[in-house]
Amino acid sequence: MLSREVLLFSPTREGIPSSDDAFSAQDLVAAQDALEAEARDTIPFAFTECTYEMGYIKQPLYACLTCLNHRAVCAACSVSCHGEHHLVELFNRRHFRCDCGTEAMGAGSVCEVTNRKDAPKNNENRYDKNFLGKFCVCGKDYDPHTETDSMYQCLICEDWLHHACLIGSHVDSADSLLATDDFDHVLCDTCVRHDYKGVRTKLLDRYAGIEGSGVMLLDMKTKAIIGRAALDDGDENENENEGQGRNKPDVNEEGDLSEAKPHASSGDATDQDRPTKRARLDELTAKPEASSSSSSAQHDIIKRDTVTDLPTKACKAPLRPSPSDVSPLKRLELGGGKLNVFFEEGWRMRWCQCQECSPLFADFPYFLEEEESYEPPDDPDAHKSTHELGMAALSRMPREQAIEGAIAFQGLSERLKNYLRPYSESGATVTKELIDEFFAKEREVLLEQMQQNR
Repeated sequence: MLSREVLLFSPTREGIPSSDDAFSAQDLVAAQDALEAEARDTIPFAFTECTYEMGYIKQPLYACLTCLNHRAVCAACSVSCHGEHHLVELFNRRHFRCDCGTEAMGAGSVCEVTNRKDAPKNNENRYDKNFLGKFCVCGKDYDPHTETDSMYQCLICEDWLHHACLIGSHVDSADSLLATDDFDHVLCDTCVRHDYKGVRTKLLDRYAGIEGSGVMLLDMKTKAIIGRAALDDGDENENENEGQGRNKPDVNEEGDLSEAKPHASSGDATDQDRPTKRARLDELTAKPEASSSSSSAQHDIIKRDTVTDLPTKACKAPLRPSPSDVSPLKRLELGGGKLNVFFEEGWRMRWCQCQECSPLFADFPYFLEEEESYEPPDDPDAHKSTHELGMAALSRMPREQAIEGAIAFQGLSERLKNYLRPYSESGATVTKELIDEFFAKEREVLLEQMQQNR
């Protein structure tokens, strides 16, 4: 019996094998099961809700190479409206509105989900070579059935990049400086080199390649990883004063280190924290009849809250390079290296967010916290087989109609068995043409019966 991989990736995987193939009936059933399993894995969601009315959001996209202008549609429209088209899965892209049913996809474009027709173009959508089916700096087409290397999405431009193109060797190679688990996100050389919205001058020149920052650079000439976080987060907090350009941790009046908050800043106190502190102050000051010893205790409580809980305003970012200094990023550039930046696990927690540093992230909010992304609603029937769905539909039919349908199916099954029996007994191959011939005769008989019943 043929394996699932052979069935899925054979030239005949989209239909019944041709007369050139030698498939048994068992192979055909297995092929159908494999295709259904692949479909369930690929489309586990309901495709009844177009995202157009949600506006510009981060969502899974599918570029349509069949429709005009190489635009992209949401998950629901990829199935309901473009199911027979040549689609390229782009995965999540930020600030994008579904193009289905807009003028951008050509005159007469209609969204089958919402009946939207020729809506105005989405002028805020951003398009690149991915929408042509081209990916990475190498510009290759992506084929999920033949691609063997891992690919990573640039956090800024959202292009997909091969492991080998980023790190110099295939992900499975023993020579790879970084493994997939060694970093969480990546910024591509192009975005860094072009200083997209000042990401380099505002942040990367200060953090990238700094020891312990977890904002890593790769020097392919020396095979060095620059800027790796050598300590665990707990150790890093305890030794925070050893980091380059970092201030010593706060010390309270008793000489103890304040509670460990490695990235605390004036912007870290939440709205929930502040009302709590005000309420506590009001409660303590609203009892003038309390004893002096009680007042002293209350004063100590307030003082401890103030020293321990309120965030420090001290900047804890690495010092900016002086005009005479060369940052690790600049040094790598001068040496002809690639400026890809790799963020190690926990990287979002390592930025300083003091009053001076917080504005630097205005154009990069996703550097501080993960973005919310729209997920299509789950399809409760996604994991059911065709047989299970058919039986469920049969159970919902009127009893008389269901019985008639079952009888008709049984009759068709018996006629097909009788048609194929001679081939089975002789060992002859049953081809696609023979199956087509059988159903052509069945259609002729059905048409004759319909004409007689008129």
